[in-house]
Amino acid sequence: MSQDAKVLAPPAKERRGLLGRLFGGHGHEAIAPDAYSSSKTTLELNDIQGFILRGYRMPLVRHFLLTVAVPVEARKLLGRLVSGDESDAPQITTAEEWQVGFAPGPKDNLDEVPRHKPDYCLNLGITWPGLIALEIKKLVPTVSFKSFGAFVAGAAERAELVGDTGPSAPQNWIDGFGKGSDHVMVTLHAISPDAMTTYSDRLSALFAEGNAFREICRIDGMAWTEMVDGKPTLCSKVPFGYTDGISMTTIHGGPERYTPDHQQPCEPWLFVLRDEAENYFVPEPQELGLNASFAVFKMIETDVVGFENFLQSNKDKIHPELLAAKICGRWRNGIPLALSPETDNPAGGISPEQLNNFEYVNADGSGDPKGLRCPVGAHMRRINPRGQPVTGQGEPGGSNNTHRVIRRGMPYGPTYDPTQPYDGIERGLLGYFINSSIENQYEFVLGHWVNDAEFAGAVRLNPKSKDPMIGTQDPAESIFVIPQANAAPPIKITGFSTFIKTKAAAYCFLPSVTAIKFIATLGSGR
Repeated sequence: MSQDAKVLAPPAKERRGLLGRLFGGHGHEAIAPDAYSSSKTTLELNDIQGFILRGYRMPLVRHFLLTVAVPVEARKLLGRLVSGDESDAPQITTAEEWQVGFAPGPKDNLDEVPRHKPDYCLNLGITWPGLIALEIKKLVPTVSFKSFGAFVAGAAERAELVGDTGPSAPQNWIDGFGKGSDHVMVTLHAISPDAMTTYSDRLSALFAEGNAFREICRIDGMAWTEMVDGKPTLCSKVPFGYTDGISMTTIHGGPERYTPDHQQPCEPWLFVLRDEAENYFVPEPQELGLNASFAVFKMIETDVVGFENFLQSNKDKIHPELLAAKICGRWRNGIPLALSPETDNPAGGISPEQLNNFEYVNADGSGDPKGLRCPVGAHMRRINPRGQPVTGQGEPGGSNNTHRVIRRGMPYGPTYDPTQPYDGIERGLLGYFINSSIENQYEFVLGHWVNDAEFAGAVRLNPKSKDPMIGTQDPAESIFVIPQANAAPPIKITGFSTFIKTKAAAYCFLPSVTAIKFIATLGSGR
């Protein structure tokens, strides 16, 4: 970790509500009665990597970027991570439930003795160059990823499609990212600084055994804190000052409990590779492909000072906090504009269970189709348009689920102090965008909804309009239009720069436990 200060974890009862909003799933009791009935087979939770389906709610994370040195030793080491022998090596975390500190999921056995939440969670991603370096193609000539051209091409090759240009272009990425030596991502979540140190040391020693892997770099994240009653307390704030982790992706047959809202649950094949998928063929052989997934790892630097200065520079047109809300689609405390367009403190309040329970456009066309409450071009409305007719879905009140992603991440850098804005310390976000099809989900959202003005169907946006928060902007033509009621002229915000910069990216395959064991035995004669 880049910071030495201890993170003080709240009691388990408090963590359930607090950490449950940190880029992961909720722990609320309320549940839609039919949200978990899978249309096909039951998800094999003990074979699926945990962070695909569950939010870990741990305050610390470390991402190790590795390059394969000795392939046979590297394959053996991967096998040790799923051997079941914790005394030999830390083990890959699966999607099975811990049942401590959070409500058990709908598929969990309530008669079992609850397991203790572990000190750490561990997960593994492999790039296409990594699969080649591990000699998968050589040892299994029939291996096929024919539905997944983006994964094979890699993040650097596809960068322009998602707006990673200029300062965000691959030639500017840190360390070995995008250079062909970025083979394996190992991600370690930890409950405390001591646990992070202990398991990092164990992993580093394992990587070096037999010269299996060389460590290129490690990137650390930490949940931000704020002072409560004079004590540093974990919070769900992220750079730019917004409360995060409110809108989560609900999955049919998923293991977590989700707060009910107007959105239809997603089919599991959108996040776990399954035979019943409608738009891809599972990678072959099936021992390698079934129950796996794909994820895009990203490290994103945020220009927090530039964003705050931008808000203030437009205060003659609109109050800075209202502009921040219009840009995001929520007030910074998490209250959505769709439910409270005038204030972040509505009379009577809004319960946490209702913060995501709204629609932009209903099936009959009612709601907020013109964006008077929440602008159609706002960040939140672009990345999850809900019932808004958009590119890829043209019916009011319809589902945009086939393009949804699951986001697992954490801030990096210390908590931002607005009284000391020019501290020179880099801050940002890092983590994974998880999906079964990088092309149809991650790349579609970034390419068509975030960085394109034509995404909004019947609502015509300015042709130069992009996502005002994460879009790739040119100050000479950037524009964000805020519609006004009663035929009043819209407020036009112009001349702003890009507020984020990609520092690293990798397209990763997230193998199942079965797949990791399969890889480990290749070339061993077993």
